[in-house]
Amino acid sequence: MRIRITATLLLLLVPLLHAELGSSKESCISRYGAPTRDALKSSGLLCFEKEGTCYIAHFFEGKCDVLSIFSSKEEFGVPEALPPEKITSLLESEGGGKGWDPLPGTTINGVWDSPDKKSFAIYDTMRQKLVLMTREAYHREKEARKTALEEAAKEAGKTKATSSPLPSPSPGH
Repeated sequence: MRIRITATLLLLLVPLLHAELGSSKESCISRYGAPTRDALKSSGLLCFEKEGTCYIAHFFEGKCDVLSIFSSKEEFGVPEALPPEKITSLLESEGGGKGWDPLPGTTINGVWDSPDKKSFAIYDTMRQKLVLMTREAYHREKEARKTALEEAAKEAGKTKATSSPLPSPSPGH
């Protein structure tokens, strides 16, 4: 009886100790250890390093919605490439399980869709970084970028309208 209760508790706790998209700050700390950088209050980021791999977790409303993963070893200022088997392993361990489908395309980057279609992943071959992101985070960032561009355009329009033109040179000079 005691073994059955212990086994049941362990099964219930395992998901809490596993950090992935949707995880809390506490789950990430349980999985990766103490953050190497805590910018949660200023930018929503926690940075970790574990076993030669760096993890940058972005949080929105207390849940991880973007996870960037790359090697802590650098070559010429760029992280070492993640081998394909490591990428597959990370998609499964950090992205919620098996079933990530590679998406066809003409990009040099690897792109995958999650089994539930609620998130996707991109392996940026120039930066050697794997990024897992919820579609909600993507749409939120896209909207924020659009708003910032619109505000910048409005501000630029105000600056042009309020700035006085340079005086024209007087004849004879």
